[in-house]
Amino acid sequence: MIIGRVAILLGALLTAWALAAHSAAPGPVTLQEKDRGRTITLQVGQKLLLYLRDPGSGGYNTNPPIFNTSILELGNQKKLSPQKPRAGDFGQLYYEWEAKQKGETDIIINIRRPWEKKAPEEYWRVKVKVE
Repeated sequence: MIIGRVAILLGALLTAWALAAHSAAPGPVTLQEKDRGRTITLQVGQKLLLYLRDPGSGGYNTNPPIFNTSILELGNQKKLSPQKPRAGDFGQLYYEWEAKQKGETDIIINIRRPWEKKAPEEYWRVKVKVE
């Protein structure tokens, strides 16, 4: 009788664990400047982390990222100070997205110098597929 109850409880726990493990989104995908031009695949709920060199040393400012906001949600963005300050090192730009629904979108980050009249230059781009 006790063995039967333990077996039922154990079976229920294993089922709950399997369901929780299956429904959890995979860990985050981390990209860097070298990943420019790639196509990446995310699952709904999965995070995308991006670290880029801050191009401020050339007098550039970054424009807000361009992407489809119904597919990805930008949760966090900030400028990170250099770990070992050196002349011309403005640190890194950090962005964090979460995949909200299935679809495809590009993430484009443009830069520009405030005093120049020309259109912004493309600094970084990837294609994101959410499944």
